[in-house]
Amino acid sequence: MKISLAQEIKEKSNYKAGFVILFLFLFVLSGTISAQSFTAATASTNQPEAGKAFDANKKTGWELSNEDLTKDQYIMFVLASPGDVKEVHLQADGFSAENLKKMMDLYITYDPMNLGEPLDFDIKGKGNFVLSFAPKYGAHLRLQFKRGIATSTVSLNEVGVSYAEAETKAVEGDRPWMDADLPVKARVDLLLAAMTPADKMELLREGWGIPGIPHLGIPFLNKVEAIHGYSYGSGATIFPQAIGLGASWDKKLAEEVAGVIGDETKAAHTLQAWSPVLDVAQDARWGRCEETYGEDPVLVSQIGGAWIKGYQSKGLLVTPKHFAAHGAPLGGRDSHDIGLSEREMREIHLVPFRHVFRTYNCQSVMESYSDYLGVPVAKSKELLHRILREEWGFEGYIVSDCGAIGNMTSRKHYVAKDEVEAANLALAAGIATNCGDIYNNKSVIEAAQNGELDMEALDAVCSSMLETIFRNGLFEDNPSKPLDWNTIYPGWNSPEHKEMAHLAALKSIVLLENKNEILPFSNDLKSIAVIGPGADDLQPGDYTAKLQEGQLKSVLTGLKQRAGDNIEINFAKGCEFISDKEEDFNEALEAAKSSDIAVLVLGDCSTSESTQGIKKTSGEANDYASLILPGNQQKLLEAVCETGKPVILVLQVGRPYNLSYAKEHCAAILVNWLPGQEGGPATADVLFGDYNPAGRLPMTFPRDVAQLPLYYNFKTSGRGYNYVDMPFYPLYSFGYGLSYTNFNYSNLKVNENADGTVDIAATVTNVGERDGEEVVQLYVTDMYASVKTRVMELKDFDRIQLAAGESREIQFKLTPYQLSLLDENMDRVVESGQFKILLGGKSPEYVAADRIKDSVGFETSADGVSTMLNYTHSFKADFDLSFAQIDQATVEGKTLVNINVKNDGTITDVGKVKIFVDGVQQEEIHHYELTPGEEKIIQFKLEGRNMKNLVAVAKYKSIAQTL
Repeated sequence: MKISLAQEIKEKSNYKAGFVILFLFLFVLSGTISAQSFTAATASTNQPEAGKAFDANKKTGWELSNEDLTKDQYIMFVLASPGDVKEVHLQADGFSAENLKKMMDLYITYDPMNLGEPLDFDIKGKGNFVLSFAPKYGAHLRLQFKRGIATSTVSLNEVGVSYAEAETKAVEGDRPWMDADLPVKARVDLLLAAMTPADKMELLREGWGIPGIPHLGIPFLNKVEAIHGYSYGSGATIFPQAIGLGASWDKKLAEEVAGVIGDETKAAHTLQAWSPVLDVAQDARWGRCEETYGEDPVLVSQIGGAWIKGYQSKGLLVTPKHFAAHGAPLGGRDSHDIGLSEREMREIHLVPFRHVFRTYNCQSVMESYSDYLGVPVAKSKELLHRILREEWGFEGYIVSDCGAIGNMTSRKHYVAKDEVEAANLALAAGIATNCGDIYNNKSVIEAAQNGELDMEALDAVCSSMLETIFRNGLFEDNPSKPLDWNTIYPGWNSPEHKEMAHLAALKSIVLLENKNEILPFSNDLKSIAVIGPGADDLQPGDYTAKLQEGQLKSVLTGLKQRAGDNIEINFAKGCEFISDKEEDFNEALEAAKSSDIAVLVLGDCSTSESTQGIKKTSGEANDYASLILPGNQQKLLEAVCETGKPVILVLQVGRPYNLSYAKEHCAAILVNWLPGQEGGPATADVLFGDYNPAGRLPMTFPRDVAQLPLYYNFKTSGRGYNYVDMPFYPLYSFGYGLSYTNFNYSNLKVNENADGTVDIAATVTNVGERDGEEVVQLYVTDMYASVKTRVMELKDFDRIQLAAGESREIQFKLTPYQLSLLDENMDRVVESGQFKILLGGKSPEYVAADRIKDSVGFETSADGVSTMLNYTHSFKADFDLSFAQIDQATVEGKTLVNINVKNDGTITDVGKVKIFVDGVQQEEIHHYELTPGEEKIIQFKLEGRNMKNLVAVAKYKSIAQTL
């Protein structure tokens, strides 16, 4: 049987009102071994050979030599389709069944970082082995070999799996929830009443999306990772990684790119993207910086929001992630909590999520591996319910990051003693889809059937998912079909989509240095040395689909195409991306010496997960400590610079690096990030002057890793700023980037309106001789406040095109909310007083010393202009409480207390209300966020009926009611 059987059954079924044919699933064995069992493999040794273990060729394989067998070794496979694996088939040489059983541990896991316990398996066969075990759900197979047992060379020639799959049995039944004319809530209630506990757990497991339950008519909903292109299968357009899109500072571009990705998603019959990443990246060591839009919450909000707008415009669903506090890990180590306060969370890390949920009505969200106020997010009711749902009005369903629920056990956090307790904690927090191995764990399913799970919480999370599916009409019109991983779908990588990828790559390029205007290349250039591991090996970033041959166009390819026959191109790789061995630079040095100019393409190794035989330096689970160019690349850079030839450094990276040496010794530096499939030609266009670069840094580039964390919007120091051996200032600031033309700012006008909004306008002029783009950035410094505020904060931005000599007035409007702060009581207020308004093409400069805010500004009008606003308004919320209704009869054994909350103040703010019954505070606490004039009914469900006195308490007010 094929893995897609259940979906085919659903599609072929003719559902009608009344009695219909239903399908019940029974486990059967599929003994077929196929090269399609896996999409990729990684190994502890002989990595280039790992793919031969599933290449459908029995004569090739992954081999372990006598020397290899003196150490523990492993090989891990990515399953083409997650599911309940029942058997592993091995065609192997050099093993006996007895030795194999003794030396090998077998793991089926969803999360490759969290293996769980090895499976107990039976083994049969000789040469062709069948390993059988109780079905285990997972997305990865790991075979781990213990040292010292086998004494001669062994080889795994072919590996495959078989699944516990489905066959059908016809029964009859009524399904009133299929009536699309019924209200959504009525349909959900009817369906929940028909579902068994096992059905509910099946709904919540993850299998490349929502697996669906055909015998109940619940549709299968396909998903993809899509941060810079459709990332499953092979052949979709590959756009610049998210950090590059952030560097474009172009909202319209982000929307258009996401629209193209959406078109290619629809072509593959997929409904949902587990994207975008809205983490605010505050530590360059973190491997996942490349997946983010940068270090500022407004930049992340605007670019991420534009991406969501574009993708959702195609009728698709998004899943913003990782909610929340994922972008500031301790030491840059992924998911190592730094202990962020509520203030820091609300000022920085919650901002992008609040923006997109209140603006774009997103239907799902992925929670993070992180903590919130010391509590793993996977069990945080405060974050996942009170803030997400009650404050922001989120009505969709929550997806766990892969393994996050299981991490609450002794695997990571030790807040749950076993899988059942972890499941109960996650259900109580409201997590629906479990990417991982808890909700599909046999003991958890048995606990659901035995009533050991919180059934009320289970129903609530199932309801959140079913409401989303019903609300979006997916029971009636479901576009999802199982992905054919070997099909290039119509429209994928079309000429128009390639053009969009090229444009996105162009707009993401940031020019950091251009000494003596060495760029663009002069017309009399005769020869170029193209050097570096990235020169002919373009890196697209993680979450990239399997690459088509020739799909990635390298910088070398782009330069050769652009240079034609008139310029000699001398290529030398120079070194590997990362190596702990000495490498010979002679060929690279000779290429540089024999050329007019040297282009060095250095940086990260970060590419498709299907690419074998590499060690990555960036991307998920690839944090990097030193920020010195990896391997021997820094040495190569210095050696080429010492030849005396002008060096153009092209930095192909997913994060900031230490460019202190390069800044001093290179003639020019540009960052093309992880630029997508058209990155090479785009880079050549910039080098030759066919395109005028205008990208800006989305993250600060430090002088040294010792400065981290280092970001532009810091708060004032209680002492000094500089180190004894190093200045405080970064090497390149957030928002910085050069152009081949020059701009000037003038005529700054600021006007405070009667409603407290502020109109800002300035004239921007292209004073150079080339057409170009400018990224106009609006910053505000709150000079004096009741609490410490940041030295400067980005409030808005716009990327504009100006012809040579052209002037344009650029306008922005600030709202009172954008001028607000959280005061010492954590109330959102706007305080009257002085605000410095700064408008320019980069973040403002400052003197890192006492009176630092006074120094914030621009050195010349070429950089920007500023003025002081004496703001006269003040704003504050004022929440009023009243009892709306008290009902002691509707719900058996409970009293329903409805409290009306209204914001009689002048600004949007959040609040909390709790209730006391006969002097005892109840556990139930509710949050709210209300705009001025808005009101909301908050319902408490209190145990018991024999109560006399109720007191509802908010931060500043309380009300009492005697029953």
